[in-house]
Amino acid sequence: MPKIRIELIVAIDGLILAVYYSPRHCYQFSIVDEFNMVYEFDDVFYSAEAAETEGRAAITTSSG
Repeated sequence: MPKIRIELIVAIDGLILAVYYSPRHCYQFSIVDEFNMVYEFDDVFYSAEAAETEGRAAITTSSG
């Protein structure tokens, strides 16, 4: 079974940003909202820092 490795979990404005290393050999991020809905993004990154930056930007954009 493919495994993921969690790199970062952080709460921002009531949302949770999770950055992880995926079985696709790249970094990705997901966002969990206050209703426990998980939003997964198809974007892939070659560093955890890049995935975190884009995840934070997605939260900032969605928070208005």
